[in-house]
Amino acid sequence: MEHPLLVLLESVNETGSINKAAKHLGLSYRYVWGELKRWESELNTNLIVWGRTSKGAALTPEAMQFLEEVSKTEIDLALQIAHIKNRVEKCVSVLKNSRTMHLATH
Repeated sequence: MEHPLLVLLESVNETGSINKAAKHLGLSYRYVWGELKRWESELNTNLIVWGRTSKGAALTPEAMQFLEEVSKTEIDLALQIAHIKNRVEKCVSVLKNSRTMHLATH
């Protein structure tokens, strides 16, 4: 799933730094920082453990839980898509079998 917040959080989580995340995404540090702050304000929750440390940036437990839930949702969605594809294939096979039966009787 592509969502701006999801992309930002995944990148910060993977790189361990807002600066590295920005570079990875081809964006400026200022833009990524501003977007994270905007999302925090909009959602009324902290997403990043803010503070000046040499350890880089880390996601809050809430942001990590968000990523985990999105991951579970993506798995559920993939299973549903596979099920739908299987059903469509069955529908197509019914049509193929119907045509074969129709040709055999004529």
